[in-house]
Amino acid sequence: MLRRAVSTAYYAIFHLLISDATRNWQHEELRPEFGRLFDHGRMRTASNEMQAQMARQSAKSLKGTPEHSLFDQLRIVATTFLDAQQARNQADYNTAKVWTSSDALREVDSIAEAFESWEAVRHEPLAQAYLLSLLGKRA
Repeated sequence: MLRRAVSTAYYAIFHLLISDATRNWQHEELRPEFGRLFDHGRMRTASNEMQAQMARQSAKSLKGTPEHSLFDQLRIVATTFLDAQQARNQADYNTAKVWTSSDALREVDSIAEAFESWEAVRHEPLAQAYLLSLLGKRA
């Protein structure tokens, strides 16, 4: 049951990001098909890139500014996505790993924090660019 909680927590953030991206798609009847274009690996790559970019930007911006907060919030989302994906792989495929209630709760709590961070920035142009990047590299 704990493994399932960890796996489900990952899928919560996975589907949150896809849902927001597809909500921007004009043709509502095609949104389910559009959502199936998202790939775990491409989303991991984009999140790695966003995490690194936001860490660099956050270090350059002044603490306490809206810009600094935006960078920190996006970094939280990208980092949590990466951590949750790794935890989900462990929970689903590594039967030697023993999960405790504390481990599973920590994963769920981090996803909840990422949801709050995403809510704070979801309409920002940089957050929208992150959603677009989740589809993969531009040609």
